[in-house]
This record gives sequence, structure tokens and C-alpha cells, in this order.
Amino acid sequence: MNQSKLLSEIRQQFESQITQVPAILGGNPFWPRGAPARLMPRNEIADEMARSLQGDQWAVYEGGEHAGLREDLAQRFPGRRPILTSSGTVAIELALRAAGVGPGDEVLLAAYDFEANFKNVLAVGAFPVLVDVVPECWTIDPLGLDAADSPRVTALIASHLHGQTPDWLRLRDWCQAREVVLIEDACQSPARYALRELLGAEINGESALENFVGEQPVGEIVAFSFGGSKPISAGRGGALLLSTERQEARLRLYTQRGNEAYPLSELQALVVRPQWKFLAAHDRYRGQQAMTIEMAWDELRGQRHVTSDRHNERSLVSLYKLGLWYEPEFWGGLSRGRLVAAAQAEGLPLAEGYSALHETHSSKRYRCAGDLVHASAAGRNVLQLHHTALSGSEQTTREVVAILLKLKEHADQLQSD
Repeated sequence: MNQSKLLSEIRQQFESQITQVPAILGGNPFWPRGAPARLMPRNEIADEMARSLQGDQWAVYEGGEHAGLREDLAQRFPGRRPILTSSGTVAIELALRAAGVGPGDEVLLAAYDFEANFKNVLAVGAFPVLVDVVPECWTIDPLGLDAADSPRVTALIASHLHGQTPDWLRLRDWCQAREVVLIEDACQSPARYALRELLGAEINGESALENFVGEQPVGEIVAFSFGGSKPISAGRGGALLLSTERQEARLRLYTQRGNEAYPLSELQALVVRPQWKFLAAHDRYRGQQAMTIEMAWDELRGQRHVTSDRHNERSLVSLYKLGLWYEPEFWGGLSRGRLVAAAQAEGLPLAEGYSALHETHSSKRYRCAGDLVHASAAGRNVLQLHHTALSGSEQTTREVVAILLKLKEHADQLQSD
């Protein structure tokens, strides 16, 4: 279906709601109950919890579920050494410590990234070095690494972010040539796939997706999050994949203090385990809904959408939040903040992106290579659509587009009020 036909059909289908006064101006919200529930194997989790509560094993420090999750990760990611943690934020800090990063060292990271990554570098006594992102994107630009390099650089943090994934092979090659540890922040995206592979699994039926792994991570150390709003969630929690015995020894020396200092509980492990089995099927479905929204977003703004792929072959990732590039001039001058407030009043889980790190921290706390102009643009222009908006029916996805249409058609009114 071409873009014009898609928007025309949705406008006709939801004309009465689109023409109503926006909720932020006193009208009725499009989604009075908010976004759909997340995709989650609720029955399987409930069965496991009921079984566990029949005894007391759920209350132990590290029991069968804890060991089982480590084994699940070891099988899913061959050759890795899984470590379970209390959060994704802690996982990044522990990744730095496992890499041997400490006082006097420097760590490269994108100038547009989750703030905790910056603060974790400071927490281990090292110094952040900010690198610009790919133009009109929000992932670290490998072309900026040489200018940021120094003899003190010991690690590089690169993040899967808002549905985009960095050029991992170029990052890996750069790091290996300099003996720099590449830390892959997969807290937003616990999996990524070559589209042809995922479609191949689809041909063989839904059951083929249960044990479908996708592409293996590239980072020497990989961090996951099981936080409350993530695609795989236990409310809190995280995990690391280490590559060497030395990394594991460094980490154990720091975290073992009579017991595990940054633990994942037995119940959290129990909740996480079934979700991995359904991840590929859920990722594929969210990806399909995202494509519809991306197609509509193109026409709504009058400019192209920044796709999740900037390389030779489109990839599909676990979508935590779908990134959209917003420029007010295509919406009658409506500010990003006002658009977000209006969308949230309609029940749509839309949010502003991150602030660029160099614009929110003292220049004494970091060094940078260049003027970071593209990271600044990302800090001004990125929107994030939460994955629950991608988790409903195809009809729900059309409602997402209808909400955006409603706000676009009332942009002047929203701006002047």
C-alpha cells in the first residue's frame, strides 16, 4: 500500500475522532485507557510462578531459575560467560570494571546516549570522550573514532538505540586494531536479526521462532536490561555476557562481598526465562507495525523517516522505543515538547528523546572530538514511541497513525493555545 493511500484510508476511517478537539485542549482522548498491554507470555509466566510458589525455592538467593537463566544465556550466546545483575545500568558499570577500566583511562561513547552510560564512566574513575553520531541518526559514527582516540582510551560503549543499531563490524575492527574493549549496550534491544533470516523462520511457522536466536552480538562485553518497560522485563534486572576468564575474575573480585552485591533474584530469573522464547515472534510483530507507522510518518512530515538501518542490509531489532525524527517546520512550527504533551493527552506513549550529553554536563567532565553537531540535532529532534504502541492489533497501529494525523491537522490550534 502506498503512503498516500494509507493516510487517506486512515483519515476516512477515523474522521470523527481526527476532527475532534485535541484532548489537551479539552476534547476526548483518542485512547482514554492508554496504550495496549505489552506483548508478553503471561500464561507461561503465571504457570511458572504458580509452580514456584508451591515450595520455597523462589526465596533462595540463587536457585534453579537463577542457574537456569545463566544456562539459557550460555546456550543462546555460545562461548560467552553470562553474569546476572540487578539492572542494566549496573550491567554497564560492571562491564567497564570487567574490561579493566579505571582511573586515568578514557572511554569513548556517543554524545547522544542514555545518561547513565556517561555517569558509569565517571563512577569507575575514568573520563568520557564524546563522539558524534551518524548524521540524522542517533548511533555512534565510526568515522569520528580516529579523531577521538588517545593512548588512554581503553573501552568504547556503543548502544542499540530507538530501533537503530550501530555499524558493529566497523566498530569491532577499529577496537581490535587498538586493543580497545568494545562494550555493546543492548539494554534497549536484546536481539537483532537479518531480515532475510527472520522471514525465513516465519516461513516455517510460528513454532520456528520460539528458539530463533538471530545474529550473535559483536561486542567483547554485552549488557542487557530487564527493566520495567523493556521488551524483556522483570521490573528490574539485567545481565552481562563476558568473553574471557580474566574479565570474569575482575568482576567477581568486585561483586563478591560475602554474597552477590548486585543480584538478580530467583523470582526475577523465573519471570525472564519464558520471555526469551517468545522474543523473536514479538520482535517480528513489533517490527511489522513499526513499518506501517514509519511509512505514515514520512508523509506526515513531508520528509523521509530515518530507518533503523544505515548499512547494506536492513536489520530488525528488538524495539523498545521506535525513534522518529521531528522538525517543527513540517508541523506548522509546533514545538516538540508541545507535540509530546498533546500526544500523551491522547493516550499515546510518545516522549522526547535524550538530551545531548555535551549540552547537559560541564565540559570539565569530558572531552570531545569536533563540535558534535549531529548529536545536538538528535537531542533537539528525536521522538520516542514506546513499544506498547506497536503491540496491539493492526487496527491499533492504524489508530496510532490516526492520533498523529489528528495532531498534525490541529497543529495551528495546538500552537496558538
